[in-house]
Amino acid sequence: MKTTLSFPVQPHILKYLIYKYGECCVYASNLSLAPILRAAISEQTKSNIKSFATQCFYDVQLTEHYLNKFDVVYSRHKIYQFNADADTKFREELYTFMIMNHDVYGIKYKTSFRDFLAVMDITENDIKFETLLKDFQRKRDRKAGERLATISS
Repeated sequence: MKTTLSFPVQPHILKYLIYKYGECCVYASNLSLAPILRAAISEQTKSNIKSFATQCFYDVQLTEHYLNKFDVVYSRHKIYQFNADADTKFREELYTFMIMNHDVYGIKYKTSFRDFLAVMDITENDIKFETLLKDFQRKRDRKAGERLATISS
């Protein structure tokens, strides 16, 4: 027996999750999404993430084994945490892809950015590209500053 949990997600996160894990993800402990799912369904801590309006939901199936193994807490407060954590994972993958392509192959950041999003069919309607690029720039500049501080000490 399987139980399906539906998590509200933003459109770009839905496309990312479908690309990475398929239309409906069956939970497994070795899944790279497993820590995010466990945190969203089994921890008692209250999430500070605010709810948002969306028409997009991502389904995750739990087998009876995992339903019995975890103390499943599927609350309104926690389901939005899943989107926030998946968004962090999405951005980490995007930024790593951009940096690696730039450093290893000399590909411009914007070219890698467009290629990454095009593969998943993520458009400007799903998320503002300018927002992602500004966030990337901030994080890249912060890491460069940290490296310079380490070298000069």
